[in-house]
Amino acid sequence: MEKTGLRTLLAAGALVALLPLLLFPAGPACSSPVTEAEKGSIVRLPENAYEVKEPLLYQVQRGDDLHWLAAKFYGDARQWVKIYEANRTAIANPNRLQIGQTLTIPAHAPAR
Repeated sequence: MEKTGLRTLLAAGALVALLPLLLFPAGPACSSPVTEAEKGSIVRLPENAYEVKEPLLYQVQRGDDLHWLAAKFYGDARQWVKIYEANRTAIANPNRLQIGQTLTIPAHAPAR
């Protein structure tokens, strides 16, 4: 049976997608950016990595929630209540933020 039209294009597309794997198989020339010695190392963040020195305003984007914002700004998703308390009058449901809504992110100094 002869391949025509869409079937031919799909077959050609699959071949093009596999071509780099066929021409350049992973091997000694393809090294990982992390060496064996570095695997499992502890990453040290600067002392003030999650310090918010003064309150700031943040505009809610698609996919944001209070846990994610707390993790982003404070390094601890459990601190979402702090952001909720500062914005209690603006947030009807803490599980649903409105895209485009402006929230106050309170100042925060991480525990040392």
